[in-house]
Order: sequence, then C-alpha cells, then structure tokens
Amino acid sequence: MPRRFRAPRRPVKSLGPDCFRLMIDDEERALVARLFEQLRGLVTEAPAADPRLRRLFPTAYHDDPERDVEYQRLMRDELLASRLASLAEVEQVLTREFLTSDQLASFMRSLNAVRLVLGTLLDVGEDTDPSELDQEDPLFVEHQLYAWLSWMLEHVVGALRQGLA
Repeated sequence: MPRRFRAPRRPVKSLGPDCFRLMIDDEERALVARLFEQLRGLVTEAPAADPRLRRLFPTAYHDDPERDVEYQRLMRDELLASRLASLAEVEQVLTREFLTSDQLASFMRSLNAVRLVLGTLLDVGEDTDPSELDQEDPLFVEHQLYAWLSWMLEHVVGALRQGLA
C-alpha cells in the first residue's frame, strides 16, 4: 500500500481574524527564547558601531555621513525602543499557543532581527544558498539556523497575510 503524502508542517496558522496558532515544539520555543535573549543583550550592550548591528540600525544616508550621524542620533533610540518593546511582548507570549495579530507581528519583528544579525555574521547575500554549503564547513550549523529562521519568518508573514484577508 503506498504511503500517503504528508505536507511539511507549518509553524503558525491563521485561525481567523486576530487569532493565530503558534505550532512550534518546546525545543524550538526554548531555542527562540535563547535567541531573543541574546538579541536583547546585543542591542542593549554592544556599542553603536558594532558591525553585528549594521542591518538592525542601517545607514540612512550613504553618501552624506554628516546627515547620517544626525539621523542615527535622532532615530537610534526610537528604533532600539521599538525592538526592545517587541522582544518584551514576545518573551511574555512565547509560551502561549494562541496569539493575536499584534503579538504575532512582534514575534515576526524579533525573529527577523535575529535573522538579520545572524545573516550579517555569516555575510549572507541574496545569492547565498544554505543547501549548497558543505556539512564540513565550520559555520554549517549557523547557516542551517539561518535557513530555519527564514523558513519560520516566511510562514509567520504568510499567516499574518492570511489573517488580514
């Protein structure tokens, strides 16, 4: 008797307006919690010029350093506060199975921030394909984590879109 095809699991599902089910196991939740904790430490303790933060606090004026310094002076605290607020909300709801659209949006922002930092560390570009990486590469596990975060983010965005439709 042939086996039935089983679609890959989805980590999040829209259940209707403003209700989403987060379907990740305890191990994945613990991993995400650790990643969010590490992100909080990085954004609160690392100096502003830390290259790991480059994608979280991007240059606004590439060809005008003086304007960019002023922009960073005016906006960095607001961007930091926004990131920390998302992390605080997510840390409170990460153990829940059902989330509102605001909670899932905070989860998405924090997940993307972790992915951006990891992508910066790995020097990931648009042409990077983790499936082409040799398992002997010393950063193989980190690339697999980046791929998992990307997969998770794709499903969160899809669920949010579906919930808005």
